[in-house]
Amino acid sequence: MRTNRRSLLTFCRLMAQWWHQPIDYTGYVQFFAQRAMAGAIALMIGAGIGLTAVVSVAMLLPTSSAPSQIVVVLFAALNVFWALSWCTRPWPSLRRSRMFITSADIGITMLALIDSHWLTGLFALNFFALISVYLVFFDGPKALALHSALILLTTLSFIALTGAHNGLGSDSWAVVGILGAVVPVVSTSLGVQFGIHTLRMDAIESSTDPLTGALNRRGLHLNIGDLLNQATSREDAVVVIVVDIDRFKQINDTFGHAVGDKVLVRCAQHIRETTSPTALVARVGGEEFVIIDLAPPDQAGLIAEQIRQSITTSSHQPEITASVGVTTMNRAQFLAPDADPHQVLHTAITQADRAMFEAKRHGGNTTHHT
Repeated sequence: MRTNRRSLLTFCRLMAQWWHQPIDYTGYVQFFAQRAMAGAIALMIGAGIGLTAVVSVAMLLPTSSAPSQIVVVLFAALNVFWALSWCTRPWPSLRRSRMFITSADIGITMLALIDSHWLTGLFALNFFALISVYLVFFDGPKALALHSALILLTTLSFIALTGAHNGLGSDSWAVVGILGAVVPVVSTSLGVQFGIHTLRMDAIESSTDPLTGALNRRGLHLNIGDLLNQATSREDAVVVIVVDIDRFKQINDTFGHAVGDKVLVRCAQHIRETTSPTALVARVGGEEFVIIDLAPPDQAGLIAEQIRQSITTSSHQPEITASVGVTTMNRAQFLAPDADPHQVLHTAITQADRAMFEAKRHGGNTTHHT
């Protein structure tokens, strides 16, 4: 009984997180862009929308009444517009994406209700399902819930209109059958999005340091591939920096572990503020951080020194300093056909770590480059 109650509370907590989490639309799109998939997915979406326009004209136009034919033509024209947009323009912004969803939902609803018979109903349900799949991956739970509510409302209206024309209202089994086909479309899309959200949060938690919010060692290895694909210049090298807070044990012994934790959080914050948005920042030991970024080799020492200064010049107490080691590796070493990027990364971190210990041997609060 207690286990069931605990499971229910956990489920409710996850549901609340899913519902209230801000939409990371840019992150969703970048996930595919970093894997060189965004263009292909956009073409697939555009092709699907274009095919919908062709099918709606071929199947619905011959069987529709005169007023309904106008709606079918307008619906097809709208789909042609969006198909061309997806195939020829850059990936849409969140605002444009929602314009696409809204116009599609309105068009499908009009198509289903203007001439309610089984063919338009089947067509509308399938296209509603396609829009649901898009929302699962590229929008949040509120937009998907609103879309799902529209599907149910349109279905109920369709049943009422079809019943008025064909006496369907007296056939309860027909009504149950229609609802039985629609409810899985609604519930499955919401369930899949919730499942993806849960797995995503679990993956994030397993790859980040809970204290500082920086990556952990696992997260560093998971993200190195994405970083390597972001190079904008052939001259960019992989810059690997190791930062170790000087005399951290003394800070813990003097001020307590709570203050030591605040020092680590502060240090991670300074590193993130100093490095570029693309940099990977990880806490890989008690007071040791690793930073990996792409930059020209002659900029590596400057980046490392800026990080050291940002930590040292902090106005907070206790005052801290850091020993910093930096090395660079050719990006080609990671991308060679027979290379193991994780092993190459381990080698680079080891070299930067040795440079950091060399900085400590010189008294700390300094940067050493290998």
